Amino acid sequence: RSRVDMALLYLGISALEKTRESDEYISAKQMISFQKELKIIQSGSQTAETEEVLKRAKLISQLPSEPTGGAGALMQISLGDEKIMRRFDGDDILRDVMHFIGGHGSAIPEKVISREWCLVDLNRYPVVPIETDVCLDKTLQFIGCWPSGRLEVRPSSTKWRESKETAEKMGSSRGLGAAPSSSLSS
Repeated sequence: RSRVDMALLYLGISALEKTRESDEYISAKQMISFQKELKIIQSGSQTAETEEVLKRAKLISQLPSEPTGGAGALMQISLGDEKIMRRFDGDDILRDVMHFIGGHGSAIPEKVISREWCLVDLNRYPVVPIETDVCLDKTLQFIGCWPSGRLEVRPSSTKWRESKETAEKMGSSRGLGAAPSSSLSS
């Protein structure tokens, strides 16, 4: 005969089930899934190798030339555990940054533009997604990534993914000549 307290066992199982419904659990599970998918995309194993190489090469070929001698804005972009960096001029546009990101996984820009994932400016507080579909043709200076930018690709929240409106406004404008935050989000 086993010495199992059925009431205590039931309480334990109920507590675990309740935890699965918490925002923290859902967020952590979403992040784990995002990290796995990002690694697959970056390794190029989701498509034929030659096809992925060609897509990445096309995206990289669309980049403007990189400023030399320490000139330009240093963009630091976090893609999961990896940080990628490149210099851009202040009049380069967000689309150029998206092409650079696409050089590290051709499916990443599509996922950001479709809002499955989002691009956030880590130099703003509170951190909210950049409306990439609206800002693709805006200069880096206009969106506040001048003289530097720290961006991160993250999984999108369900609320933001399903809505064209955001309840939160981006933080205060930063950077030389940056547009007011209200003009960056619709």
